[in-house]
Amino acid sequence: MPTSCTEPPDDERARALAEVAHDYPGWETWPAVLAGIVYARRPRTSPPLVVRAITTDALRQAIEDAEAERGLR
Repeated sequence: MPTSCTEPPDDERARALAEVAHDYPGWETWPAVLAGIVYARRPRTSPPLVVRAITTDALRQAIEDAEAERGLR
């Protein structure tokens, strides 16, 4: 079954998510089961801090925006 051109293979996506987690210490990343969405969360924040995006590049931006909004960076 062919995959969409815009959705990277699972191993490539896992590697990209690991790079995001490495570049943003304190954040955990994971792919959604369906729909190709990727998530990140920062444990031990109150209220909980969770962001989502369609691509890992957009996830990086969402993390930066969330950190700026909360004054974490």
